[in-house]
Amino acid sequence: WYQRRVRGSGAASFSSQPPKQYGNEETLHKQEEINTEILQPKAEKLVEDEFRKREEDLERRERQLRDEQKRLEDARVYGDRVPNFPPLPKFFPCTPCFYHNIDFDIPPEHQILVRRLFYHWQFTVFCYLFNFIVCFALICGLGSDYGSAFGLGILYAALFIPLSFLTWYRMAYHAVRQDKSLYFLLFFFVYGIHIVMTIIFAIGLNGGGSVGWITAFNVISKNGALGAMGIIVSLSWCVNCLAAVYLIMQVHKTFRSTGQSMEKASGEFAASAGSNRNVAQAVLRSL
Repeated sequence: WYQRRVRGSGAASFSSQPPKQYGNEETLHKQEEINTEILQPKAEKLVEDEFRKREEDLERRERQLRDEQKRLEDARVYGDRVPNFPPLPKFFPCTPCFYHNIDFDIPPEHQILVRRLFYHWQFTVFCYLFNFIVCFALICGLGSDYGSAFGLGILYAALFIPLSFLTWYRMAYHAVRQDKSLYFLLFFFVYGIHIVMTIIFAIGLNGGGSVGWITAFNVISKNGALGAMGIIVSLSWCVNCLAAVYLIMQVHKTFRSTGQSMEKASGEFAASAGSNRNVAQAVLRSL
C-alpha cells in the first residue's frame, strides 16, 4: 500500500509540472535576430560618425598646420618685419631702424656663424668706445698733445660703429638669409677693409686717433695708469683682428659649401641691374 501511494504521489508530482514549451526558444532566437538587425546598423552608424568626426578633426588640424607653415614662410620672405634693432626704450624719441632676428631669419645650420658675427660686431663697438674713452683720458691727463687723437677717436666711434653694422655685419646677415653670392662677395670686400683697419688701430700711430702699441708705450713712461689702459686697448684691437680673420675663414667655408661662386654673383648683379630701370637706361645710353 505504501509503495503504491509513493508511486502515486510521485506520478502526481511529475504530472503537476508544466509541459515544456518548445516555441519559447525559437521566439527568443527570432527576437535576438530582430534586435541584431535593428541595433547593428545603429552601432555601425555611430562608429562611422565617430570615425568621420575624427577624420574631419585631423583634416582641420592638418589644414591649420599647413596654413601656419605658409604664414611663417610668407612672413620669412614677405611678412611684416617690424623694426626691433637697436632695442630702444619706449620713452626714447627715436624708434628702432632694422628688423633683426637670427632665430627666425637665418637657417638653423648657419645660426651659430651669424651669431658669432653679431658678437664680433658688439666687441667691435666696445673697441671703438673704449678707444674713445682712453683718448679722452689722454687729453685730460697729458694735455692738448693728444687733441687730434681725441677728435679722431670721436669720429671713428660715431662713423664706424653704424657703418660696421650696415656694411659687413648686415651684409653677411642678408647673404646667409637670402643665399646670394653677391652679398657674400661684398661682405668679403668690406670685412677685409675692417681687418686692415684693426691692424692699423692695433699699431697705434701717433695722432692717428687710435690708442695702439706705439701710443701705449709712449704714454706708459709719462703716466702708468694711462699706459696700462692703452695696452688694454691695443690688446682689444689685436683680439678683434684675430677674431675677424677666423670669422672670414668660416664665412668662406660657408660660401663654398652652399654652392656660391663668382659666376653666380655676376648673374645676380646683372639681374638686379636689369631690374633697375635707371641702371638699364644708363647702360643703353652708354651703348
